[in-house]
Amino acid sequence: MKKLPRPRREAPVVRPPKRERTRRQIIEAAIEVMAEQGPSKAAVQEIAARAKVTTGTFYNHFTSKAEIVEAVAGWFSTTMLEGAQETRLAFHSGAELMVDGCRRYLRIARESPPTAMLILELATTSPRMLQAIGRFVLADVRLGVRQKEFTIFGEQAAVDLVHGYIMLAMRHIASRQPPSSYERSVIATILQGLGLPSQRALALADGKAGRGKS
Repeated sequence: MKKLPRPRREAPVVRPPKRERTRRQIIEAAIEVMAEQGPSKAAVQEIAARAKVTTGTFYNHFTSKAEIVEAVAGWFSTTMLEGAQETRLAFHSGAELMVDGCRRYLRIARESPPTAMLILELATTSPRMLQAIGRFVLADVRLGVRQKEFTIFGEQAAVDLVHGYIMLAMRHIASRQPPSSYERSVIATILQGLGLPSQRALALADGKAGRGKS
């Protein structure tokens, strides 16, 4: 199984306190166990054992299994959004930003199916995770509308279109590994659903369209 991503460990000037290091260690273990078994089947005792701590230590950091699930969901949403920040600066149109975001999630499904399936489960159990990602999607939708590339009937409907289709596509890729052309079709279809002409949608999905104007 492809090694799961770990929380970033940038070299700090001061070493984090022991409590913070232990909490991070438990979250790392929870990610591994939940990716293997799913959040619903992951037992606190197994997470603690994987983290090499006692169950009592686990409960010193998390009051319940629901809280560790929220912590893992929070880590995923924060890490993915932070990782996209630098790349997003290179794009100037809402359509290009939408393509970049879609590609990121579809790539996870292609490269690490267990991670993708965990993200999908967390998205359904943690509304906060979906809301955090949704803020970026909404910003891209609004930019595309202002730039007169997107034509939508309602903002929430547009966000739901993107969320719903990407989640279904991630599940399909993770479970069936279709040809790589599938990602192109998904992205182009989403762009068409947001009002782009088919040729423009396909060009963006292929990465051949020029950068939009700022």
